[in-house]
Amino acid sequence: MTEEMNMKHFIYILAAAAALSLSAVSCIKDLEVEPVDDDVVLPSDVLTGVEAYEQVLAKCYLGLAVSGSNGEDSGDVDGIDNGFGQYIRALFYMEELPSDEAHCVWNDKTVRELHYMTWTRSDVFVRAMFSRGYFQVSMCNELIRQAEASEFKDNDKIQQYIAEAKALRLLSYYHLVDIFGYEHIPFATEATSVGSVGPAPNLDLISWMNDQVDELLATNKLAEIRSAEYGRVDKGFVQMLKAKINLNAPVYLGISGAEATPYYTRAAEACKAIINAYPTLHDDYQELFMADNDLCNDEIIFGVEAAAGVTQTWGCTQFLVRAVYESGDAVTGELLGMNDAGWGGVVVTPTFLAKFTDRDNDARFIFSGGPKDYPDTMLDPESFTSAWTTHKFTNRASTGNIYAGATFVDTDFPLFRSADAYLMLAECQIRGASNVSDSEARAAWNAVRNRAGLGNLTDYSLDALLDERARELYWECHRRSDLIRFGRYTGGSYLWNWKGRAYEGVAVSDHLSRFPIPDAETNSNSLLGQNPGYVDAQ
Repeated sequence: MTEEMNMKHFIYILAAAAALSLSAVSCIKDLEVEPVDDDVVLPSDVLTGVEAYEQVLAKCYLGLAVSGSNGEDSGDVDGIDNGFGQYIRALFYMEELPSDEAHCVWNDKTVRELHYMTWTRSDVFVRAMFSRGYFQVSMCNELIRQAEASEFKDNDKIQQYIAEAKALRLLSYYHLVDIFGYEHIPFATEATSVGSVGPAPNLDLISWMNDQVDELLATNKLAEIRSAEYGRVDKGFVQMLKAKINLNAPVYLGISGAEATPYYTRAAEACKAIINAYPTLHDDYQELFMADNDLCNDEIIFGVEAAAGVTQTWGCTQFLVRAVYESGDAVTGELLGMNDAGWGGVVVTPTFLAKFTDRDNDARFIFSGGPKDYPDTMLDPESFTSAWTTHKFTNRASTGNIYAGATFVDTDFPLFRSADAYLMLAECQIRGASNVSDSEARAAWNAVRNRAGLGNLTDYSLDALLDERARELYWECHRRSDLIRFGRYTGGSYLWNWKGRAYEGVAVSDHLSRFPIPDAETNSNSLLGQNPGYVDAQ
């Protein structure tokens, strides 16, 4: 990034961001968005030059990293906690806690209900993700709206900022569709406002996302794949969204067979473009999750940046490092590059641990529960010490150093990695994509296994691939989506500890594949409907 945009050196957004937040109030009043600055300033008062729009764009990036612009105790969205309401932490709660990969033992509101899969329409964590996602959409919409109406609209930099904002907006729409479905969520662009609209009719939202992908890949205003400065979106970011949207589209649309093949083929196109640009994986798996992982741009396509002195938050990787050791545990705190103020909350299930069949050789087995013969149990879902946890994310650098102290972390969250594209390519081939050979797909999958220290695959099947994705991508906010796509999420065909509030796991209803539209949103916007299974439930 440039000096102005690099969040590791960025001085927080001031007037322009405050003005944008004020403009967003009218767009998403149903989300109770409040400005971060009490002074009433109009966008026209501060958006007086290209540099001001760059500051606003920085705010759109910053919204993925922190809850607000004034430190960890302030938030952009009123009514949701600044910790669990931070974008990546909220995403983790939706994608990881309702799966075999993670459970939170805290007695914090309804957090345990996420792993039990017994949430309701009024769940505060569900609303946090909905609110944060739409805050991001509205911030990006407002930048696009203001920029396209400005006297600077033909400036090359302004056109680049618009393209970046569209890519970031597409990211949030992908997450919102994946979590809440496309049928009942508001659909707003720079031409409309979230609080005034209902869902996109019929299948338009999925088509719109693909149209946005094509527009962004065709433009010369967005950096080519692997040519943007670290931390900013480029066409590789868009290719990952293209792969994710289309690989999951058959699930979203309820189609299969020949109808689904064009989507898998389209996803494979994106994966091949990424693999072409990232022909090898970073040689050390652990370094991808360390405090200097910004150096791993040979694999990390897009990282949500963290800087202890700037992006102070109780979410993002701060949460992923602090929640895996207990308060007073100075030894583990030191191991992770932190002080002894651990939060002791998030663990993994024995079901998930069992996927590591070669613990001694698999570089991805980064877990703590005592010696390797420690019992793989999770008998008490309210006790942190009854289960294993992972030390995959750490505040230590690859050199062993701690960058800026031991209170807040410097570790970026790798939202998109090329290893994911390698595995998605294999999945596309197995599912029937017309543009991937068996040998291409196997080579991509084997590259992931070989980097982990394992031999070539012996079981080339969807079930084996789902397990490989678990070992490679755990705690990176993909698991719930993967389980749904592979038909292993609801029902009783695949069980994990405490699924359905039973230790051995029990079948749960298929309607849980989508989270409910929060009551607070349907009550404030009569145009919104409710997902099936939640209409009469509380």
